[in-house]
Amino acid sequence: MSEQQRYRVIKRLASGGMAEVFVAESAGIEGFRKQVAIKRVLPQLSKKEQFIAMFLDEARLSAHLSHSNVVSVFDIGVGDGTYFIVMEYVEGADLKAVMDHYKKIGEHIPVEAACYIATRICQGLGYAHELKNAEGKPLDIIHRDITPANVLITRYGEVKIVDFGLAKASSQLAASDAGVIKGKFGYLAPETVMEQPVDQRVDVFAVGIILWEMLTGRRLFLGETDFQTVRQVRDAVIPSIGAINRAVTPELEEIVRHALARDPAQRYVNARDLGRDLTRFLFRYGHPVSDDNVAELVGGAVGVNAEKPVDGVKKIADMIDLVLLEFRSLTKEEQEKADKSSSPSLFPETLSFRTNPPPAADADTDLDTPLGGLADELEGPDPVPSAPEESSTVAAWFRGLIPR
Repeated sequence: MSEQQRYRVIKRLASGGMAEVFVAESAGIEGFRKQVAIKRVLPQLSKKEQFIAMFLDEARLSAHLSHSNVVSVFDIGVGDGTYFIVMEYVEGADLKAVMDHYKKIGEHIPVEAACYIATRICQGLGYAHELKNAEGKPLDIIHRDITPANVLITRYGEVKIVDFGLAKASSQLAASDAGVIKGKFGYLAPETVMEQPVDQRVDVFAVGIILWEMLTGRRLFLGETDFQTVRQVRDAVIPSIGAINRAVTPELEEIVRHALARDPAQRYVNARDLGRDLTRFLFRYGHPVSDDNVAELVGGAVGVNAEKPVDGVKKIADMIDLVLLEFRSLTKEEQEKADKSSSPSLFPETLSFRTNPPPAADADTDLDTPLGGLADELEGPDPVPSAPEESSTVAAWFRGLIPR
């Protein structure tokens, strides 16, 4: 058996309430070196059975995905007493940082660039939505957390979706709790907050929100409180884009409104259909656009982010400690041992890991807050809104406070 893959942490990239992301270097034979991103579960959560099951679901699902518009997952393993996922390192910025930069300088993202980015998101989603297993059975993947923070853009203008941590696929073993609402409030679809059945059209709606926000430089659904935001999502009142940005044509506005139809039956059936309409619009719009144009958008955002401290007051001390950490993937022996000791109902043979079955998660642990992309890790999870004492989930909060 070949020597195990080893990873040396270079720096912490982002940190949140449930996981943290590092830039690391993988060491191979003959001095081969490659930079990767490592998402590590915080040690205190490594004993939470349900949380780890969700985390490994993300790793297993992401390992199926191989597309230029989806961040690749290379490895899963153990290190420093916890679990980690090794991913493609995207050097650039997330779309949220790009949008924030343009808002700060008081300009709109060019129409052609915004549409081009949206088409690339649609291509990645279209691939994931249509993916099948080895037997040809659809995996029925829905991302469910398409936000600007989960869209990464490289310095070369490549657009990549990250974080399928909330994705629901037919192959997953850790099923969602009934009635629990997942995803960032401002990027949910109306059927989600009303606890109706969801399908891939919730991702189409999220792309519509992102495109509306790129074209206007404003948030579409954002109230003073979480409750107000959710009500805005439920009502799905879409202000005119042309009234805010005169460069947006009626044809493009109609495409965005089609993606943002409150009734899923009136919405684009899938992401590919939305992407095709945007591509046809770009052809008629007559403004050439390519990855190079998108790369220009990233430059300003990267420059701003580079000036921000990575980890607060303890940055220097922590960086020294982090350089000494080494992560490694699981050995065949460890996988076989884990197969015998882990619960088969939670941990499939393909993702076994070295552990004894951990204790059950505490009842009050927020297991349904998304891990988030790189920017989400830096911000931490969205706060769960204040709820009545008898309501222990976000869904119960919706049921109790939103009239139907």
